[in-house]
Amino acid sequence: MTFFTRTLSALLFVVSPHVFAQANLVTNLPKTEYGYPDLQGYWENLHQTPLQRPRELGDKQAYSEDEAFALIEQASADLRKRSLPLDPDREPPQGGLVTNQADDDFDDFPIDIAMINGEYRTSLIIDPPNGRIPHDIVNRAQTNEFYFYLQDNNLRFDGPEAAYGGERCLFPGPQLSMMYQRGLSPYTQIVQTKDYLMILGEYPYHARIIRIEDDHPTNGFAKWMGDSVGHWENETLVIHTEKMRREQSFPPIFSTIHTQITERLSLGENDTILYEYTVTDPQLYLQSFTAQIPFTRMQNGQVIYEYACHEGNYSFVGSLSGARWEDAQN
Repeated sequence: MTFFTRTLSALLFVVSPHVFAQANLVTNLPKTEYGYPDLQGYWENLHQTPLQRPRELGDKQAYSEDEAFALIEQASADLRKRSLPLDPDREPPQGGLVTNQADDDFDDFPIDIAMINGEYRTSLIIDPPNGRIPHDIVNRAQTNEFYFYLQDNNLRFDGPEAAYGGERCLFPGPQLSMMYQRGLSPYTQIVQTKDYLMILGEYPYHARIIRIEDDHPTNGFAKWMGDSVGHWENETLVIHTEKMRREQSFPPIFSTIHTQITERLSLGENDTILYEYTVTDPQLYLQSFTAQIPFTRMQNGQVIYEYACHEGNYSFVGSLSGARWEDAQN
């Protein structure tokens, strides 16, 4: 979406049904030929609502309309600033952060606020009430399966065996496709048959193929993106995922091979999906936590594109080359 379109949407947010994606669930839903709600198509969740609520907001789950408008105005101002040409002779900020600023300006810049059940949400996490991930800080370092595995096998972070998923251009973390609530590319495609559901994210560009059946298998092995099985509960598709590889553990949602994720996809009015997920892992978290994300159907003609992981590949080659040179010196 262009800068001018997004600026206009900020000015018209009160009357535009798209600015705040609202998932009011209805019973008269489009169905597939198999009689299930039709979730197929291209979807986006481009908004500025963070996963975790700012600490200063405490248990405040929703903004007022005035507060939401002020946040959109600020985001619009930031977007206008980002659109200005960069000074090629600019100096690095003293004491500041040097980033790939020119590269970042090609990313979508979210200004909207996620709206669910008539509320302008302050965070996507709704439980616990403070809207934050309930990390077990004391035990997390000891129970992180991946780093425990590295320590047990005396591995350093200079070989393919020790690199986390993102560094190897594999799925970086247990955030499963639609769980990516913001950032480089909050777009997804869903393809649906009677027995399978496929969710393809633009970033990262991985296809989750989810079996739809009644019983979750009791055996199997850990795999990238875990083992996902779905079933229908009335008009809601419920997906249970377990057995994720230990290398996937990555912030903000860490995981172990014991992590369980339950997702719920409910089709709503005005081309929306209410997506909800719950993460459970007693070894990492003091309790389960739940987030809700509103998705809106992308406009006709808009599609998703492959996000090729070249930067990670180049970086990885450099890391391995340096490590092998160091080995040769010993």
